[in-house]
Amino acid sequence: MDPKQKRLRLMRFWLFGSFLIIWAAVTAYIALFTGNAVAAIVAGLPIWGIAGVAAIILYFVYKAIVNRQPS
Repeated sequence: MDPKQKRLRLMRFWLFGSFLIIWAAVTAYIALFTGNAVAAIVAGLPIWGIAGVAAIILYFVYKAIVNRQPS
């Protein structure tokens, strides 16, 4: 496998993992104070949205940087 592809797959793995950790932490934290899972999900949507969009942007910026570098 191409080293560039390995680096991109690793970045995808870590960005997705980071997003899942953020999702779980935010949901658990909000649920502790509201006592309601649905309220925690609704309240956490803006935070997840920002984290998700940031992860996607970071991936494509990283992909552009990796693809510019010579093999």
